[in-house]
Amino acid sequence: MKRKKVIVLVLAVVMMTTLFSSCGKKDSIDKSENSSEPLTLQWWGSFPEDMGPNQVCEEFNKIDPNVQVEYTRFVNDEAGNTKVDVSLMSDNTIDVFLSLDDVNFQKRIDSGFAYPLDELFDEVGFSLEENYDDTISQTEINDHYYGLPAKKLSHVILYNQEMFDEADVAYPSEDWTYDEFLDTAKKLTKGEGTNKVYGYFFPGYDSGQPATSMLIGKLGSDWMYAEDGQTANINNKDLKYVTEKYLERVKEGIEPSYVDVTTEKMAPESMLLTGRAAMVFGDWIVRDVKDTENYPHDFKVGFANMPRIEGQTENLNTCYSDLMSVNSKSEHPVESMKFIKWYIEEGMDYVAPFGRIPASKKYDDEKVTSLLFGGQEELFDMESARSVYFAGTDFSTRTNLTAAIEINTILTEEFDKAFAGVQSVDETLEKAQKRADEKIEKTK
Repeated sequence: MKRKKVIVLVLAVVMMTTLFSSCGKKDSIDKSENSSEPLTLQWWGSFPEDMGPNQVCEEFNKIDPNVQVEYTRFVNDEAGNTKVDVSLMSDNTIDVFLSLDDVNFQKRIDSGFAYPLDELFDEVGFSLEENYDDTISQTEINDHYYGLPAKKLSHVILYNQEMFDEADVAYPSEDWTYDEFLDTAKKLTKGEGTNKVYGYFFPGYDSGQPATSMLIGKLGSDWMYAEDGQTANINNKDLKYVTEKYLERVKEGIEPSYVDVTTEKMAPESMLLTGRAAMVFGDWIVRDVKDTENYPHDFKVGFANMPRIEGQTENLNTCYSDLMSVNSKSEHPVESMKFIKWYIEEGMDYVAPFGRIPASKKYDDEKVTSLLFGGQEELFDMESARSVYFAGTDFSTRTNLTAAIEINTILTEEFDKAFAGVQSVDETLEKAQKRADEKIEKTK
């Protein structure tokens, strides 16, 4: 009798183990009685499981029953990134991790959390040249590659073509200026109260971004540093210009204030697809445009580059994102690198439909179009989409990360005051410059 109870208990444990197995909730391929348990890699990322990661795990886990991968999501905010860093610091729970922004990425390198991936390239047959053009060298740090970008990110404006047509306003040109953008936004702004339609909307992130997003195209991702990298470059005429212009847009009702955006939790996808804004910032909204069940609409969505400000000769609005790294404490660095290679070269098939454009050259324009728009091209103006995504903008990756975390905090704190109307633009830039210089000097 006791033996029967033991057998029942063992069977129950086996069933529970099966139920909570790998990321896609799918059991690994059957193995012979004498084989060992499969090696399971732990992959941490910042996007929801049902936006590709579950399918990534399911497909990868079919390749080799001896190597499986499980996915854990963290929210890309301060608490979520702290959770990742604590895990990386304490043990080898994580094998592969994603850094969405370069500040957290640099912090993890400085803390010794990231394995130098270039030492694994030959062992897994990975080639930088086959996957990227020469811009990848901008991600090299101290002669090593600690993270490989899976995603290419473009600063893009999406717009409601029907609103343009009804207002008899021309669609944005490929190289439109800030004055043209402002004139367009004014003409598309209308109504009051609950019927208000904003000409332009920027989502609520760090408070400086509604202004500074207009600056990157001209000065690049390292805009907050002087050319020699030894001092800050915050108190400058370009930043003053875009900040004052942002405050003017808010005052004139063309764009909601940063305070309203954050307190009312306004989201770009909702603002665009429910008709509350004619133009919005954010390339990830493509996935929501395709979601006609939650966002029913009958207008086409067009695409535009960020407008050029005075004196701008380049258009530095494309960069790398989704940096994939291996935990320096991982007991399986080679297997982890094999997963990263597969994910970059093939696994992006399953996340690209949710607005993540593959960075690898192995994805040609035709395949990216097919994955990104998923047979729903009728919802988009494909001519403008190809112009923005495939004609390309100039490339800029943030390479100077001296006191980057502290400077980001300073910009948020000082711009908060400017946007709340309790501090002038001049005072904001002067204080931010002084504080940033002090932090850079202390870092030296």
